[in-house]
Amino acid sequence: MFYTLVIYPLTQIIEFVYSFCYKIFGNTGISVIGVSCAVSLLTLPLYIVAEHWQQVERDIQKRMKGEVDKIRDVFHGNERYMILSTYYRQQRYHPIMSLRSAFGLLIQIPFFTAAYACLSNMSALQGQSFLFIRDMGAPDALFKIDSFDVNVLPIAMTLINMISGTLYTRGLSIRDKIQTYGLALVFVAILYDSPAGLVMYWTMNNVFSLVKNVFYKLKNPVKTLYVIACALVTVFIVWLFAGRVLSPKRAALVSGVFALVYFAPLFVKAANYLIDKPFSNLRDDFWQRFFLFISATAGLCVLTGLLIPSMLIATSPEEFSGIDGYGNPNFFIRNAFLQAAGIFFVWCPLVFFLYKKRMQTVIAVALAFALPAAFMNTFAFAGKYGNLSKLLVFTQAASVDSPILTSLVNLAALAAVLALVALLIKFKLSKILSFACAAACLGAFMFALSDMNKISKGFEAYSKKIAASGTIADIKPIFHFSKNGKNVLLLYLDCAQNRFVQPLWDECPQLQEQYSGFTLFENTVSFNSHTLIGAPPCFGGYEYTPESMNERKNESLIEKQNQALLLLPRLFTEQAKDFSATVTDPTWANYSWTPDISIYKDYPAIKPHLTDKVYLDKWYKEHQGSVALNITSSTLKRNLLWFSLFRISPTILRPAFYNDGKYWSTDTQKKEFNAYLEGYSALDYLPRLTSFDSPTKNAYINFVNNTTHDQMELSAPDYRPKSGIIAKGPSKHADDINYQSFAGALLRVGEWFELLKKNGCYDNTRIVIVADHGATGFEDGYKWDEKFSKIAPGRYHPLLMFKDFNAAGPLNVNSDFMTTADAPVLIASGIVKDPKNPFTQKPLTSEAKEKGALVCQDDIFMPYHNKDNYVFTADKEKWYRVRDNIFDSANWTQEVPQ
Repeated sequence: MFYTLVIYPLTQIIEFVYSFCYKIFGNTGISVIGVSCAVSLLTLPLYIVAEHWQQVERDIQKRMKGEVDKIRDVFHGNERYMILSTYYRQQRYHPIMSLRSAFGLLIQIPFFTAAYACLSNMSALQGQSFLFIRDMGAPDALFKIDSFDVNVLPIAMTLINMISGTLYTRGLSIRDKIQTYGLALVFVAILYDSPAGLVMYWTMNNVFSLVKNVFYKLKNPVKTLYVIACALVTVFIVWLFAGRVLSPKRAALVSGVFALVYFAPLFVKAANYLIDKPFSNLRDDFWQRFFLFISATAGLCVLTGLLIPSMLIATSPEEFSGIDGYGNPNFFIRNAFLQAAGIFFVWCPLVFFLYKKRMQTVIAVALAFALPAAFMNTFAFAGKYGNLSKLLVFTQAASVDSPILTSLVNLAALAAVLALVALLIKFKLSKILSFACAAACLGAFMFALSDMNKISKGFEAYSKKIAASGTIADIKPIFHFSKNGKNVLLLYLDCAQNRFVQPLWDECPQLQEQYSGFTLFENTVSFNSHTLIGAPPCFGGYEYTPESMNERKNESLIEKQNQALLLLPRLFTEQAKDFSATVTDPTWANYSWTPDISIYKDYPAIKPHLTDKVYLDKWYKEHQGSVALNITSSTLKRNLLWFSLFRISPTILRPAFYNDGKYWSTDTQKKEFNAYLEGYSALDYLPRLTSFDSPTKNAYINFVNNTTHDQMELSAPDYRPKSGIIAKGPSKHADDINYQSFAGALLRVGEWFELLKKNGCYDNTRIVIVADHGATGFEDGYKWDEKFSKIAPGRYHPLLMFKDFNAAGPLNVNSDFMTTADAPVLIASGIVKDPKNPFTQKPLTSEAKEKGALVCQDDIFMPYHNKDNYVFTADKEKWYRVRDNIFDSANWTQEVPQ
């Protein structure tokens, strides 16, 4: 209870700042320094207040010292106690007030506890190096004396703490000096064997404390701080745009938030004017501002901790029931409420009462505005983001960015709410505002109770169904094969590596039978090492290589991307006889990270689906026994309150809270599990996603899957996720997590092929398995020289496999020169007579391969990395023409495209 109410809100601040800094700088050490800097700035106002009370206590003690010393010298025992008590009453002083001198220490305790809880176990620090530190997740152990590890960081931390303490206690009493130096020794004892990341955080805290003490000695510390802050913000904004680490839109938003520092003096003047003029009645009446403050904080606590979570879970109580053994999902609501109470009932009042009436007025007005604004954002500007999974990820929304017009309307509405709140306070109607906040709080509480009752009933229904059936409802099929006609399957496995096929076939002999009739094209090259440029040729052929797309300068890159994705489904449904088409997860459709399947809306014969992430919740639920990851419950316990903050925030700020579904979590292990299992769960469910009742005589299926792009340790020999010890196979790649991940994907596909065979749908199915690019630049098999060391050719060595109708036999290895743009030709050849691109009317052929493949080596992997909307703006020195044997560097020739 104490941790959730007091410490947990601080850990979330630490996680947010760390994740934000890592997203911007990509460096673990800088991220830890960023956390220390942010916490120091956040606590600076509290330290200023604490310093004020400490100084008040010192002045009182100094003033009374003469009389107190006389009393202690003359009187003893009960007589001394009575005289001292009388003297203290005369001075309006109580001994308990001496605790004010410990305010600085008391403030440090919760922040240190939060940092210790967060950084000492942060998986993001494990194995990460920084400067001379080999592992930020372990003690630095820079050198040894005999068998004793000498950790340098704790020693440096103590020295800095001592220097800072010397500056701080200059002119103070011996008692203050003993307290300061004693505290420094306590921390070195506590932190000596702690992870380097945690010690670095506290060391930087001491550095900032030293800087703060130096600032206190300056004539104008506030002005100096303001000038330094403006300079740092300017450098950061310039670097943010120059580094292109964020999209231009998000970079502009982040810059706008940081640029508020420039206007700090204006904000201070405006606040002083409001406090002294329109809000003076609130400033001079403690009870009015207290009731306004407490009703607003209560309303925000109930809205974020109860109403929004209960509304979410009440939409599908059975879906949230029984997660990781927690039973009734109301548990997650109660947990979110406690977390919200920590923010609004613990930290908000603590800050409120630390300050005097002027700052209290600002806090009360700010919260009085925040409550109606939060309700308005939640209900009037809810936004349409598609389906939300139990992991609180939108499974159909490309992003949560709102249209500019929506954001402007939202900002205008917020300005109107702010004006209304200000007018009510100005005309001494703050009581009405307080009652309105209290009424909103009560209403939200009643609605939340109603939803929680509905959830309990849903859980009862769920329990009865489970007791009766013992199973969970099946997934509906989306792949409909034909038993009597032809099936054509294009299986796209993002980043699948060609080099792993033969070692895996040697390790798992059953694959020879499962993949009967397949040919592996081992001499295959891709056109880029990233999906954005590498994927279009896989779907559209040689008209959608980067060279060909750049020749068509009058069409936007988005148009050409969508054409590539539409080419084969349109070709089979329009130019072949009696074909239906099923497509999943079209890569970068409409240049959206989550594919925009609306590109198929004008083609009723093409049925699009999303599978990535969609089945993850269900997979976790069905594998709790074998894979005790508890990811769904831990995600809900952490992110349910974050989702509430997302809902109450202005539309323009929602991407900042959502952060692509990660909500700024630092649990890298959880992220890695999710990233792999989001695709793996779809592969694992392929038998349940498949039926043999095609509505047409023939069927075209285009299944896109990202499992091989991500990594997760899997246990041999079946390469499935499991808890506990991971068994390794006999392959030379057994310790390679990329190999294990690849094996898990190919084995699940092999089991799918077995299902096709059992249902008589394997021989009548043509299959192409293709990847958009390779992964490891320096893989075996190449004739290594200086040129290849520069090119890193393994990044352009993707998987390409082919099985024709009625083909059988063990894996055949073909050494012909191939590219990923051959996949569409292989899949359509002989089925469609003279196939033509429906957009350009040009024949679908591989003739362009005769001049080789022009490979783009530039790292353009996000749309905003490109400088033009019509052509890929790759560096001229990053193009190589590849012919014949791709394993010989003599066949890679640098070429500047026309």
